[in-house]
Amino acid sequence: MKFKYYVLICVTLLSFFSCFAKEKIITDINNDFSQKTENSSFDIPAGMYEIEEMREFLNNNERRIKELNAEIVFIQKANFGIPGGDNWIIRLNDRGILVYAIKDGKIEKRYYETSFNLENRSNFDIMQDIPGTHIGNSTSSFGDFNGDGIDEIFEYGFYGAGKYISIYGYDTDKEDFDNLYCTIPFEIIDSDNGPAPVEFMTYNGMYGFKVFFYQLEVAGGPSWVPDPNPKNGKWIFYTWDTSKRRYVEIGEVVDE
Repeated sequence: MKFKYYVLICVTLLSFFSCFAKEKIITDINNDFSQKTENSSFDIPAGMYEIEEMREFLNNNERRIKELNAEIVFIQKANFGIPGGDNWIIRLNDRGILVYAIKDGKIEKRYYETSFNLENRSNFDIMQDIPGTHIGNSTSSFGDFNGDGIDEIFEYGFYGAGKYISIYGYDTDKEDFDNLYCTIPFEIIDSDNGPAPVEFMTYNGMYGFKVFFYQLEVAGGPSWVPDPNPKNGKWIFYTWDTSKRRYVEIGEVVDE
């Protein structure tokens, strides 16, 4: 009797420790798997679902995309200060850039379209040091460049009459996206080796940017005599003027 009793106790104890060990192994495996999953490439970037949902929404509801049979090659949420809904900016493969205010599955407002002249005309990447979020492969970027908490758009534009950098923003008084904060002519010094014609920087305690200034001459008739702009070929510094709500020229950047 005693022998059977001892055998029964031993079997019970073995079963208990066996179940405990098995449960611990399973728990360790699950914990290890969870840790690896959390640190793996399976992570979903924040906002990705929202971006893809908005891409699908615009593809299905934006008439310009349908008319041009265009493709959205860049899409991002922004903060341009446009009321009426979330602000979104897109770039199409036909080089068009559009800005929206969208709320509850409805396009409330549509602004600002650039369909050309935003392709890099330099072998050197002139966008590499421009702050903000670069808009696809264009020569444009958006971000809060002047520190007022609202996004603006920066552009290098290439036109027949010359090259210009521009910074635009939303005008709350006009309720339109046509606020031009600056338009400045520039030149590319070396299209292969750089530097970029614009550099954001702090100069003499002021934050802003310098531009390699160059303004083309426009002929005024047979007797016209060229009068080159004295700023041509110089680095000119600009900073944000809060009272004027514009970028103002400070003068030539002088290396100390």
